[in-house]
Amino acid sequence: MKTHFLHHASQNKDLILFFAGFASHPSHFAHLSSQCSVLMVYDYTQFSFDENVLKDFENITLIAFSMGVCVASKLLKNTNINTKIKQKIAINGTNFGIDKQKGIHPVLFMQTMKSFNLSDFKKALFGRHLIKAKDFVFKEEESLKKELESLFEFVKKQDERDFVWDKIYASCEDKIFPPKALCACFSNINLLEEEHFVFFSFSSWEELCLI
Repeated sequence: MKTHFLHHASQNKDLILFFAGFASHPSHFAHLSSQCSVLMVYDYTQFSFDENVLKDFENITLIAFSMGVCVASKLLKNTNINTKIKQKIAINGTNFGIDKQKGIHPVLFMQTMKSFNLSDFKKALFGRHLIKAKDFVFKEEESLKKELESLFEFVKKQDERDFVWDKIYASCEDKIFPPKALCACFSNINLLEEEHFVFFSFSSWEELCLI
């Protein structure tokens, strides 16, 4: 995994810790402002998280998107930073990640993994907002296939289904992560009239935290 500060407010002890989705890049979130630091976790080709990067922060809001929900639930459950996390927000993802009922169906995930097409993925990710993403950076298709393979192997290793989220959001128009999977996994779903990538509807990370 990689980490990148989208915003770094050196005098502020508050942090938004953001576990992004598959294929995410910092350029995808550059339009979102913030008064506090925002640390993005992305590029799921290997899975290790250095807690030391969070040592200067006291109040953490965790936001996880898409497959980032599954990754965060597995990596953070038994870490020391849980005492610093004051709020956990899941968007268009579940702790299961890949599952017949409570995630992306394994057969569909494997088909995507074997025949990944970046153009088709962008259409499903952004939907009617595709033109807004014309300058977004993506890795090459072969690298993205490897990221999918890494995610598939990681998800199979352990199940942290009991990692608890304070707010869970599902997009009605999601063409990547089935809203019914979130409904099968969680009882307190908030629905958004959005595509899978919800971030064009917000101008700041603080606004996103208040939905």
